[in-house]
Amino acid sequence: MEASFEQAQASAIMHTVLCNGAPMRWRQWGAGPVLLLIHGNSGSWTHWVRNVLPLARHYTVLAPDLPGHGDSAPPVGEVSCAAFATLLWQGVDQLIGSDTGLSLAGFSLGSLLVESMAMQQPERVRQVLLLRGGFSAGLPVMPALRRWRGVADPAEAEQIHRHNLQVSMIHDPDRIEDSTIALHADNLQRCTLDVRLLIGSRQLDAFTGLRCPVHGIAGEFDVYGGNVAQQGEALRKTLPQATFEMVPKAGHWAAYERADRVNAILLAALAGQAA
Repeated sequence: MEASFEQAQASAIMHTVLCNGAPMRWRQWGAGPVLLLIHGNSGSWTHWVRNVLPLARHYTVLAPDLPGHGDSAPPVGEVSCAAFATLLWQGVDQLIGSDTGLSLAGFSLGSLLVESMAMQQPERVRQVLLLRGGFSAGLPVMPALRRWRGVADPAEAEQIHRHNLQVSMIHDPDRIEDSTIALHADNLQRCTLDVRLLIGSRQLDAFTGLRCPVHGIAGEFDVYGGNVAQQGEALRKTLPQATFEMVPKAGHWAAYERADRVNAILLAALAGQAA
């Protein structure tokens, strides 16, 4: 059963912490071992809206809004994967202490950030879960999106967001509901950061240097990965300890589009089992 935004929002414990002097909003659910969820490009914690409550039945789930995203202030200082990883560790330390181990899950841009986090403090990272389409070296080719800024007509803006979701995020058009468009549009409106700086600062050696258990998860039709099966092979070639799961009938935002399946994969991976 897919949780709604209202259920997830109402049950969250809210935290605002200062990371390098700038307020950063975090949400927390559940109890147990700690699982950190990092959202994607121009998003917010709502990229995980259909995952937080199922995961919180077994884990303490932490989901921040990255600086310049959602309810968080713009960052102070350098904008890079390494700098944001440091900010995320600052938030984690304030919320759960500086000695607590945890698992890291990142979606899209967030997957690059958890790689950098693992490189900075590998002794604290139990495992890493990477939800994206591509695991080979280099940056993916971005699909062509329609411009939505400056469009005054709400109906036209809604059609643009629907189109952009279908070409970049969600495979099945029937899965793009009015609530999906509203959530996506709200995230875009609140993003104040040029995320190209983050994407361009990826630390490839953070990925190739991962030594903890690694789990790659990709939608079958993720447009950012090309041939997904080949991407799984690329992941295992780079990181022999890694496992890989393809989510059937899903696009880039598989954790939303096929939430039940992704939740099962996440829980099985975290427990060290096959889904």
